[in-house]
Amino acid sequence: MVLYKVTDLDYEIDSRVLFSNISFDIEAESMYEIRGNNGSGKSTLLKIIAGLIPSNSIVHLEDNANSVSYLGHKNGFVEEITLRENFNILGLKTNKVVFDIFNMNKFKNQKFFNLSFGEKRKAALLRIIASDTKTWILDEPFAGLDAESINTLKKIFQKHLSNGGCIILANHQENIEGSNLILLDDHA
Repeated sequence: MVLYKVTDLDYEIDSRVLFSNISFDIEAESMYEIRGNNGSGKSTLLKIIAGLIPSNSIVHLEDNANSVSYLGHKNGFVEEITLRENFNILGLKTNKVVFDIFNMNKFKNQKFFNLSFGEKRKAALLRIIASDTKTWILDEPFAGLDAESINTLKKIFQKHLSNGGCIILANHQENIEGSNLILLDDHA
C-alpha cells in the first residue's frame, strides 16, 4: 500500500538547489534510507515528507497524518524537567517495558539536561516507539548510540515493519539490510 507519492520534487535554499526532479513512492511495511553527503538535503527531505515544509510535489495517499512520528536533530524534550514529566506532557506512558528497551528505566526521574548525548537520543527514540504511530520519520537515529543500542534499534525497526509500520530515515551509518535507498547525490 502506497502511503506517499513524491513526484518531481525540487527544493532550493538561498538560490542553492538541494535536489531536483526527485520522484519515488513510500509504501507501508517498508524502510527507506535517505543517503547523501552533508548538505545534500537529507534533513530537508525528511521535513517535507513529514509535512513540516509544505510541498505540492508530495501526495499523502493514505490518511496517516495523525499516525506519523518525527525525530529530527533535536530530541523534542524540555531540558529542565524529568524524562517522566516529558513523557507525561506528551501523553505517553512511562511503563517499565518501554524504558527497559535501552536500559533507561533508571533515568526516568532525571532532569533531561543531566543525561548524556547518547542517553538523550535513546530517550527520544523511546518517545517514537511509545507513540504507537505507523510512520516513523527519523533524522540520523543512530547518532550517539553504542553498538548494542544500534542492534537493539534495528530489531525494533524490523518488529515495527512486521506490524505494518513504515520507517523513513536519514542515515550516515552502514546501509541497513532490506532498506530502500533514496540517494540525494552521486557520492552517497
